Amino acid sequence: MVWHSWDRPGTYVVTLTVVDGFEGGDTNTTSITVHVSRAPEIDPIDPIDSDYVNEGDLVILNHSAYDIDLIEGLEAWLDVNADEDSDGDGVSTNDKDTSLTSELSVYWDLNALNDADQDGDSRNDFLWGNMTWGETGEIRLVLQVCDGVGVCTSEDYIISVLSAEEEDRQKSWDELTWKDFVPNKESGGLLALVAMVMLLGWLVMRQKDEEEIDAEEMLDTYDVQEVEAEGGLPGMDQHNPPPQPKYLTVDERRNKESGYVRPIRTRRR
Repeated sequence: MVWHSWDRPGTYVVTLTVVDGFEGGDTNTTSITVHVSRAPEIDPIDPIDSDYVNEGDLVILNHSAYDIDLIEGLEAWLDVNADEDSDGDGVSTNDKDTSLTSELSVYWDLNALNDADQDGDSRNDFLWGNMTWGETGEIRLVLQVCDGVGVCTSEDYIISVLSAEEEDRQKSWDELTWKDFVPNKESGGLLALVAMVMLLGWLVMRQKDEEEIDAEEMLDTYDVQEVEAEGGLPGMDQHNPPPQPKYLTVDERRNKESGYVRPIRTRRR
């Protein structure tokens, strides 16, 4: 027997070749398809809807997980007894006794800092019951999600359990965490009010004052196309073009006394 493990999920084809003991003897080859299951995925959401819970309150924990194998439509079954025809179809090796692609199983350890079953592992106390906490302080939760072949994924969460006195007391600066600054459902109305005030302020700032309205009315009245600044250097629109140079005719270039005609000089080389 040869043991082999795959380090990544996917579908593989395994070929087995058997050769007899004689040199150049007969060879028999067979192939099987092996699918390596992928671990379930857990969405990053908070297990509770608030920043803390109260001591003794019943809490419903939130979770969201999915199995890529199920999404892609993979189905696998296990025939636990090849000598027994459990489905009665005449074939004893095709009985779907146990599903290997069943729905995900979800387990919660309500306090990973306490070993409830005393087995030496404080993260596997998946004892289902009312989700309440009788002790205060920070509690570590463990969410474990497993598929049909026992491939599991786990995620840890930290929640705060407050007593009745701590619920009414305001937190100091050193007790605040980043979650205290994240808006929650209770602060939704306040955020909507702040957004409305900002929108009204923007609309007020967009309103034109009396000077802007008077300037627009004067512009429409006098139809001003350009504005000429007082003082300083004149702009291009305030310059007049120089006169076009005059070209002398032949008579104007002729010297009446000598009859010499002045040639036309150009700058071309």
